[in-house]
Amino acid sequence: MKIGDNWVSLNALQTFQVAARHQHMGRAAAELNVTQSAVSHQVRALETSLGVTLFDRRGRRIELNPAGERLLSAIEQGFAGISSTALSLSTDAFSGQLSLAVPVSLMVEWLNPKLTEFLGRFPGLSLKLSYAERTMTSLPADVDMAVVYAAHSFPGCTVTPFMHTAIFPVCAPDLMRGPLPMNPDILKRATLIHEDDGDIWSQWFASRGLEQFRPEREIHAGSHHDAVAFARNGAGFAMTDWFLGGEALRAGRLVQAFGPRELDYDAYYIVTRVNQPPNSPAAALSEFLVREADTFNPGPI
Repeated sequence: MKIGDNWVSLNALQTFQVAARHQHMGRAAAELNVTQSAVSHQVRALETSLGVTLFDRRGRRIELNPAGERLLSAIEQGFAGISSTALSLSTDAFSGQLSLAVPVSLMVEWLNPKLTEFLGRFPGLSLKLSYAERTMTSLPADVDMAVVYAAHSFPGCTVTPFMHTAIFPVCAPDLMRGPLPMNPDILKRATLIHEDDGDIWSQWFASRGLEQFRPEREIHAGSHHDAVAFARNGAGFAMTDWFLGGEALRAGRLVQAFGPRELDYDAYYIVTRVNQPPNSPAAALSEFLVREADTFNPGPI
């Protein structure tokens, strides 16, 4: 597309958008399935075409400057409009049933209103929902697509990066008002809430340079949703991210413990069959969810 007297490629705009969302060239390259140098080249070419810098570079990390923030907002609005219009053009194109498997916590905390919006565009389309286990490594015969946490090998399927997550400890506000100082040492005398075998907490300890230890008490919850519910009710400390815990954090039902530092952990992925028609409901939903994740603004408001 032409901007003033210069031509700017849509590929450069998309690359900038992904780099801006991750604030990291390497993670942007991984999502786009290109080299990090290719991402850097596209961003610098865009900056050259526009005659402005878009990022402040801080070692390996990058931060949007005011010009970059303005451009990112405009790009996301433009891409969202294009996607919404493209979907609305085929409002009556889909009928029948779409079968979807998702993690229960993602469904409860983030995905439900998104699916409601999507289905509102296609009155003839029904949804069959099931819950995806962490151990899922193949699509059941009666499932059209799935959202899974952590990448696995899915034979005969396309696996698309969906949402990168960065995790951190949270607790109820009342625990922040207690007599103990808010530093990681109090965890030795606290209740740690798990949704797995303790691996998430162990990685967080390591990222903070802390020794591995067993707390005085542990709660092994059945899911992330249950773990965060225990934390909201004051039972102890749980791990979450801005996708799953953002609403409770913004509402003040949870607080981020031990400062704003977060641990890059893993991502969600969309799994579809390789023989899925490009105009299928599964393909449309996949595109819709990727766009919704791209425009989601994690972190406090």
